[in-house]
Order: sequence, then C-alpha cells, then structure tokens
Amino acid sequence: MENKVRTRILHETDEDFITAAKALNEGKTVVFPTETVYGLGANALDDKAISKVFKAKGRPSDNPLILHIPSVKWLEKLAVKIPPEAFLLGERFWPGPLTLVLLADKTKVPSAVRGGLDTVAVRIPAHPVAKNLIQKANIPVAAPSANRSGRPSPTSFNHALEDLNGRVDYIINGGDAKMGLESTVLDLTASKPVILRPGLITKSQINLVVKAQGHKEYAGGKVLSPGTKYKHYSPQAPMVVFVGDQNDVIKKIKERAQAEKKAGKKVGVLSFEQHLKHFNDVDELISMGSQNSPLEVAGKLYGNLNTIDKAGVEIILAMGLDLDDELSYAVMNRLLKACGNNVVKS
Repeated sequence: MENKVRTRILHETDEDFITAAKALNEGKTVVFPTETVYGLGANALDDKAISKVFKAKGRPSDNPLILHIPSVKWLEKLAVKIPPEAFLLGERFWPGPLTLVLLADKTKVPSAVRGGLDTVAVRIPAHPVAKNLIQKANIPVAAPSANRSGRPSPTSFNHALEDLNGRVDYIINGGDAKMGLESTVLDLTASKPVILRPGLITKSQINLVVKAQGHKEYAGGKVLSPGTKYKHYSPQAPMVVFVGDQNDVIKKIKERAQAEKKAGKKVGVLSFEQHLKHFNDVDELISMGSQNSPLEVAGKLYGNLNTIDKAGVEIILAMGLDLDDELSYAVMNRLLKACGNNVVKS
C-alpha cells in the first residue's frame, strides 16, 4: 500500500461507538468483530468507501461483498422481488451467521459491492459490538473478513490488527469472534434456493424453513459468493491436509514430517486433541480440538492457522475431518481452501 493510514484503536464505550458510527458515515473504514470473524467495514452505499476496502485487503474486484444491515426493514431498501422465504429465514436465523443472496436494487447498491452482479448479499450480525455499531451508523455496512486477501480470517483483535494496522482508519477491540467460520451463504434468486458457501447454519436447519439444494462449488464464470473462486484463508507456509482412516492419516503425517525435517524444513502439525501424542517430534504442534466436536474445531481453525504462521514453519501438515455431518463439511471446506486442495487421501 503506497500511503499508510493512521489506524486508531477503539473500545466498547458509548463514545467510541459514536466515533466509529460517524466514521462509517464519513466514508472511513472500521474493523469490528462479528460472531463469525472480524469484519472490515465501510458504508456499502459509498463507492469511495468501498474502494478503500478493496485496497486495504488487496481483494479482487469481482469478489462481491456481504452487506451487514441494521434490521430486516433494510431488505426492501436494497433488494427487489424479494421472495417471502427471505423474511421467514430472517425471522428464524437473524441476527446470526446466515447470508441471503437477493436481486439487488441496482439504483441503490453500487456495482463494486455486488462484484458486478445483479444480486446483493445481506445479513444481520449477532455480535453485540457489530449490532451496536451498525444500528448507530444506520446504514448497510459492507464487511468482508478483516484480513489481507487470501490470508486466514481473523477471529481476534490481535489478528486483525496485525493484518490491517496502517491500512484502515479504525479497529474496535471487541474480544474474540466465537464461531470462527464465515456465514452460510444461501442464494434465493435461483429456481430453487442453493447454498453457495457452507457454514454453521446447516442445510438441515435451513430446510426447516425452506427446501435448499446442497453446497454448490464454484464452477467458473462469475463469482456468486465470497469464499468460492479464490484460494482463501491460507497460511504463508504450504499446507497439506490428510484425510481417511485415522491410523493411516497418523502414519502418513509422521512419515511426511520425518521426510520434511530430514530435508531441513521446520515442520508444523495441526492434530486433533486425541492424537497429539503421536507428533511430539515436530517443530510446532497445535491442537485443533476434539475430532468429535467440529464446532470446537471451527471455532479454533483460523486462530490455529494464524498461530502456526507466527511459528515460522515451512510446511504445515493437518488432519482432516470425516465428512459424517454438516458442520464437519463446513470446516473441511475452509481447510481445503486453506491448502489449495492439496490433499493426501488414505
């Protein structure tokens, strides 16, 4: 970035919330926590403000942004031909980690926010800091994850500060983002609702309100949702994910670790809690949580990727989850993005 921005740190005080809300209305950038990850916020209706988001992140311009809105009433200000299912889903899951893709009112929602599409992606965040800020600003806030494009999404204030200090105007220190995975994205503009990005709101939960098709992988063409086309969430070191029978996975990781260490590389391993004892001879060993709790693994995932990055390892070997439930599928989606689909199957 050519010109460094003076970044100010804010806290959870009434005065600082007013400062942050005013900054958003003035076209400045504000990083804040949501329940999923930290977001890099800007006024979604201000082209110049949105350009600052893309510049700070180094984000491709065809990658659409999610708009965080103060209330359901904003749907009718941003979208057209809204299906009744949108309000039913909002009533059931908002505030919360579900993003709905709707037909945009292109006279109001800038093309840059939409990634040049005819659609707009919206949600209402559940984190009290995000809710307070957006309600005080009383505008839709575009807020992709507060990291440089391609890097692991930040789930703590320190991670966001490390990535974007000097690139944004304000960062609110609001503690940790508890859920750790970005929102589920559901497209309501297709002939049948379809999940574009899996998350902690699962297909089974959505189906209690509206029948949806399972996760649709990016297959070329226009980018319909964040987190689909590009390599995402990636640590600096090359990463390999091992899947299959647990005993075979342990054996293959140990063999690969020994080979990499013999070649003079510093090796990091991401292991489930139950199997840490097998990898005591590696340079950096981090627990992913219990293999029986994909929710715990999800909450720790980006923090673990950031931590293992800081350790300066030259290769990361990670255990993958069995795809025996929908939450595991969402976690594996992020792991595969992080490793660029560099997978070893047993």
